[in-house]
Amino acid sequence: MGSGGAARGAGADRPRRRCFGLQSAALLLVAIAVGCVEPSGGSSPHPSARDTGDTGLVGDSADSGDSAAAPEFDETVDVVVIGGGVAGLAAASEAGASGARVVLFEREATFGGAASLSGGLMLFSGSSEQTAAGIVDSPTQLAAEWPAFTGGDVANPWFLTFASENVPRVHDWLATLGVRWDQPGGDESSGTTERVHPVAGGGPALVSAMLSAVPTEALRASSTVSALVQHRGRVVGVTWSDDAGEHSMGAGSVVVTTGGFLRDLARVEAAVPELALTQVTFASAPGADGNGHTMLEALGAGSENLQAIGFYAHGVPSPANPREEIGAREIGEFPWVNLSAARFADETGLNSFLVGRTRAFQPEGLVWLVGDARLTDTEFVVLDGGRDSYDVEELCAAGVAFRGDALAALATELGLDPTALHETVEEWNAASRGEVVDPFRDADADAVRPVSTAPFYAVPVATSLAKNFGGIAVDLNGRVLDAAGQPLPGVYAAGELTGMCGGSIVGDYGFTGSLSCVVLGGRVAGEGAAVEALSLR
Repeated sequence: MGSGGAARGAGADRPRRRCFGLQSAALLLVAIAVGCVEPSGGSSPHPSARDTGDTGLVGDSADSGDSAAAPEFDETVDVVVIGGGVAGLAAASEAGASGARVVLFEREATFGGAASLSGGLMLFSGSSEQTAAGIVDSPTQLAAEWPAFTGGDVANPWFLTFASENVPRVHDWLATLGVRWDQPGGDESSGTTERVHPVAGGGPALVSAMLSAVPTEALRASSTVSALVQHRGRVVGVTWSDDAGEHSMGAGSVVVTTGGFLRDLARVEAAVPELALTQVTFASAPGADGNGHTMLEALGAGSENLQAIGFYAHGVPSPANPREEIGAREIGEFPWVNLSAARFADETGLNSFLVGRTRAFQPEGLVWLVGDARLTDTEFVVLDGGRDSYDVEELCAAGVAFRGDALAALATELGLDPTALHETVEEWNAASRGEVVDPFRDADADAVRPVSTAPFYAVPVATSLAKNFGGIAVDLNGRVLDAAGQPLPGVYAAGELTGMCGGSIVGDYGFTGSLSCVVLGGRVAGEGAAVEALSLR
């Protein structure tokens, strides 16, 4: 192994883009085509053309209004919802309850999206569970803490809406569907008050309850929407496909809830160009490929706060696939060092967005966990399927981790200053003996254990791309906004596609429990879409 280059690794090859033409030639007007669709990690176009022209085709503009004949559809409803995750289920439920005829398209075979894979953590400020546990919280208390743990502005309209509505419009509504929560808790990414509510039964229980609020006949799984159809500057339907072929559906309004873009590394790079992409792994849902962003950008949709990506630092690149991660609780029990062999964060914050972002922007994106013989008992478990687990010697054999009989030898292997690494480890050990206060974790110093027994190991701590807290711009009714901040007629958006519920709600940091925001945004968009669609009947 080399001294530095071997430890740093190389960037993954980017797959070639797959391009498809416009769909459904039978339609006289197909306004928005997905265009170029690429595999995860590939590059993608970011079109910004709007339909303003005579023919109704994107980019065909003229002085007069659109004079093309109105498109004909296979069937027509009031509201089409694209994406069957939590935001889509909330939107479909709300639109249906408003009296609209709704169809919900989901390209996967099952509904629930990222929430189905989650623990179902939700943030509430002033819930009945908090009151029962003696926890004092309120919208005012949330506002007092919000800037510190999200960087957000408490005067932001979306924050004010979320702060006041997260209990009555999310918690209490879900309770009527049978959702229950366990004891509230918290972490660095939810403030100093215990306000994170784990859904009893996790994400799958949340999804199951929300599915019960959507009529079965409205649900269409394994159905992929390929384009938004626009007529006279207004979204009037979609083209979609299933095993039976391609179809079209007209709608009074369309709600897009397709999730984030963190599996599209070209979009990640555009949003955060300073991020070292060679060091990232995926902690987002497999479907987070930005397809909804592509469709809406083709309409001229604006975006906000795209750099607000929620990063985790809780895994190690897998030997089988460097974009997948393997994890262990013990990762937080050892010091993490950067290229200067210096510590920089509280290593116990494995799911803290503050710690994750700090880790992500270390020089050259390089961070190693430095451990000793105790690490040989650690099992690194695959977090995203595949083989069950690895031990540290297997990671070394695969070239992922590094081993040295002395700290100086390990430092040389990594290309670090041996003296600097020795001093960092000695400071860590002094804190473990109670001789000094650990500068990063004074509240739980008893968790610090010495690194002193050979052999010594260096294991890379990955930057995990977890959640989008910025995205397509929407107003307080869920309407998609163009680059000038004006609503695009007939189209709404919600969920992670919009940065949870309005991408301006946070600063650079995300927050734990963002499913609450997703549900709120979905209900807002569903209601707005229904009102607009019903006005056109």
